[in-house]
Amino acid sequence: MKSEELRALQAPLKEKYKETPDAAVITLKATGKISDGISCSVQTGRALAKAGLHPASGGDGSLVCSGDMLLEALVACAGVTMGAVATSLGVNLRDAVITAEGDIDFRGTMAVAK
Repeated sequence: MKSEELRALQAPLKEKYKETPDAAVITLKATGKISDGISCSVQTGRALAKAGLHPASGGDGSLVCSGDMLLEALVACAGVTMGAVATSLGVNLRDAVITAEGDIDFRGTMAVAK
């Protein structure tokens, strides 16, 4: 997408948000349903993701880890935002990598330590 195309796409939205600021406030929602075993099914809008225990807490690795999903969502949000801003400014990104890391101490999850 070229910057002109993005600007044309966003122009009516920008005008709307200037005229009606409340229209720019959107509540994002996620819903999960506890399912068989120790898992939770989350509807992503495009697919169904079934999250379960990480192998470090007893999972077998067959289900996605919710911690990974959290980091993936942060990376996706940052990547889409970076791409949109770069496009809007006419900056050609030849290569960009976004990384998110998070440490988890499974002793807390497993009630081994506080």
